[in-house]
Order: sequence, then C-alpha cells, then structure tokens
Amino acid sequence: IKGIEVIKVILGESLEDYLETLLILDNENGKIRCVDVAKKMDVSKPSVNKAMNVLKEKGLVQQETYGDIHFTPEGRELAVKVYQRHTTIRSFLEDVLGVAPETAEEEACHIEHVISEDTFQKIKNFKR
Repeated sequence: IKGIEVIKVILGESLEDYLETLLILDNENGKIRCVDVAKKMDVSKPSVNKAMNVLKEKGLVQQETYGDIHFTPEGRELAVKVYQRHTTIRSFLEDVLGVAPETAEEEACHIEHVISEDTFQKIKNFKR
C-alpha cells in the first residue's frame, strides 16, 4: 500500500468527505466552524463533533472547545490531495466523457474513494 491508498485505509470515505468539506469552507470563508460543516454536509452537529474528534486524534485538525477548526500542516496536505482527486475525476467525467455536471459531481464523490492510485494517475495524465 502506498500514498493515497494508505489514506483510504486510515480514514475511510466519511472522514475523507469531511476533509474535503473543511478545505472548501476554509477556502471560501477563511475559517471553519462546526455549524458550517454540518450545514454543507447536511449532517448533525454531533456527527461533525465526532468526526472532528477522530481527525484531531489522527493529528489532522486542531480545535479549541467550541471554537473554529484549523488544519495541521499534515491535515491540510492530506485534504488538498483528497480534494484534487475529486476535482480531477469530476473534470475527467465532464470534459472527457461528457457526463452532465451534476452527475459528474455525484459520481466523482464515489469514485474517488475506491479508485486505485495507478488508475487515478492514468486519468490525471490522460491526453486526448
């Protein structure tokens, strides 16, 4: 197992989705609040708190009690990698295969979690 495949084993689909959402919110708002994560992911605040505790235990985020969430350097690096997989796959589905944007977004969310690193690299480096 190497690279992103280790990440998949350690985190799983749900926590990868949280990392992506945290990155998006950080980029959009400059800060990450639990309430915003819950709203964007359409989950309960207790679910967000549970996920943040796991991400804190893994050293990927920091959070003061009821405060804003901040990435550790390792957490940001991992979130960027996960998000890049998502955007690369979504773009491939839309731009190369002609999949409708809504469908490409939904399916990229699923594919990114199960695709091998080798296949991902082939999609990333695909030239028409």
